[in-house]
Amino acid sequence: MLINFLRLCVKSLTSIYFYRKSPDMNQPVEQLKKSESNTTQDDFEIYIIDDDPAFSFMLKDYLLSAMEMQSKHFSTGAEFLKKYKTNDSRKIILDYEFSEGSNGLLVLQKIKELNPTAVVIVVSGQDDLEKAIDTLRNGATDYFLKTNKTVFANIHCSLKKIIEMEKNKWN
Repeated sequence: MLINFLRLCVKSLTSIYFYRKSPDMNQPVEQLKKSESNTTQDDFEIYIIDDDPAFSFMLKDYLLSAMEMQSKHFSTGAEFLKKYKTNDSRKIILDYEFSEGSNGLLVLQKIKELNPTAVVIVVSGQDDLEKAIDTLRNGATDYFLKTNKTVFANIHCSLKKIIEMEKNKWN
């Protein structure tokens, strides 16, 4: 049921409603305008690897609205690792616990084997200091709790900091 709800939300987000004045300029006329998506398969900046469809949908929507960043979602680490390329410079937001398959720490280690410079932000529903320390020691850029009310703002700040550091590196 939740999946169907999310699909309906995604369909409704592909259309944008706007108002324009009618020819007599007295009444606004509602029109439906399809969003013109010129994005290609590789036209995104962030990978989201998370098996929670609701969290992934909200994060994807937040990144698009707050930061104007396109993202691509993967439900498992294995699915992501099949597509990941060694020289890929896109940022990664990785869940720590998956209902099936490898946990986020193992996925993080495989990502870092393929690309030691990969930027990975780990999010978790578990408040476990040892897990947080392990992910940071294995190369995660940040570790945030999903249960924290400011998780999206924290991810936003982290991404802004990373982007700023990348800009300064090239200057």
